[in-house]
Amino acid sequence: MPDKKDRSIDELKQFFATRLKKIREDRGYTQPELAKLIGTTDRNISNYETGYSFPSIKVLYEISRTLKVSVDYLLGITNNPEINEPSELISSSEKKLLDTLSHNENFYQLLLKDPEKMTDRIYRTWNLIREIDEQE
Repeated sequence: MPDKKDRSIDELKQFFATRLKKIREDRGYTQPELAKLIGTTDRNISNYETGYSFPSIKVLYEISRTLKVSVDYLLGITNNPEINEPSELISSSEKKLLDTLSHNENFYQLLLKDPEKMTDRIYRTWNLIREIDEQE
């Protein structure tokens, strides 16, 4: 199978179709039941599950939310069906740090561009400041 980033649209549709059908059945829903829950028709669900068509972003979101499975899983980006809320992925102190850093857009972009290099520079600068403080 090609690398995930090299998948064609048809391959993506087929991957989505297979995963949607499996997760719908695993969750115990019929096509009409799922359709009603997400506000579409059972014909659309059938089309998604056969790879004939692909849902809109809104419908994809509703499928993900209703079946309690990540969009990444449905699209084959990951094999983990769990939805990871941002609050579960990082601590509150890490979130606060990211929020603070994001207020200075230039610095934030530099940090994102090369995190290891910038972290090393920040650490060296911090050590220099500590040395100066100790001399005073």
